[in-house]
Amino acid sequence: MTTFRSEFIETGQPGVRIHVSLSETSSIPSEPTPTVVFLHYWGGSTRTWTDVPARVAAAGYPTANIDFRGWGQSTGPAEVDAYSITQLADDVVAVLNKLHRRRIVLVGVSMGAKVVQVVAHKLGRNAVVGAVLCGPAPATAFQLPEDMREQQLHAYDGPESASFVARNVLTQSFQCANQNKPLPDFFVEDMLKGNPQARAAWPAYAMGEDVTATSLGSLDSPPPVLILAAEKDIVEPLDRVKSGVFASIPGAELEVISRAGHLSSIDAPEAVADAIVRFVNKSTK
Repeated sequence: MTTFRSEFIETGQPGVRIHVSLSETSSIPSEPTPTVVFLHYWGGSTRTWTDVPARVAAAGYPTANIDFRGWGQSTGPAEVDAYSITQLADDVVAVLNKLHRRRIVLVGVSMGAKVVQVVAHKLGRNAVVGAVLCGPAPATAFQLPEDMREQQLHAYDGPESASFVARNVLTQSFQCANQNKPLPDFFVEDMLKGNPQARAAWPAYAMGEDVTATSLGSLDSPPPVLILAAEKDIVEPLDRVKSGVFASIPGAELEVISRAGHLSSIDAPEAVADAIVRFVNKSTK
């Protein structure tokens, strides 16, 4: 059984201390074994990935699962403008450098997938040997209508609103006939635990941040990329993933996780883990 340990990394930025959950087999991997790095969504933490890292580690790949600044066990500054996609990506780069991870596969879901694109560009093809984008937010700027933006700004105001979002927006397996199925304990807790600046940043400005110039699609020779779309995703629907992400990354592969909502790592963790392992096996050996 895979066990995990926590480390806390000082990035050098005031107020920023990043929590990382590392599989015990992942001290420093010998070449050419890559470390699989997990990045969560807006409202999540390392726990968003449930048992996905354990399944990936059991397949022989060390894992590093990161809490973004202001989320989970990581700390972040009080400045309202300190949570951009570029700043989150800089934290990830700092963490991986301090952990001496030189060969990595990046995996991100939703907002985390947008961060993956920037990290891959910053580190380059020599370090990033693969990327998996789950229910990905596009690298382009996206603006919600004002009423929807206002709703999102208050989505995590309290347990009731956060629970509604978890059941009716982010997942499929807890919806409709499954309303009596209890949510995982961490789900709402993570949403409410994010600091106020981190909670506000995505709908306020990070969603609208255009990072196409520093994304996977802008690389002359991008690494292998797998896009995992979710069949029942209403946040990043399949058609938009195809047109907004898949079409923008040369050579990317697309796979659909059946019967899953936006957070496929929670709805279908085994299917997600198996897809990641197949991809890493094929792309890095």
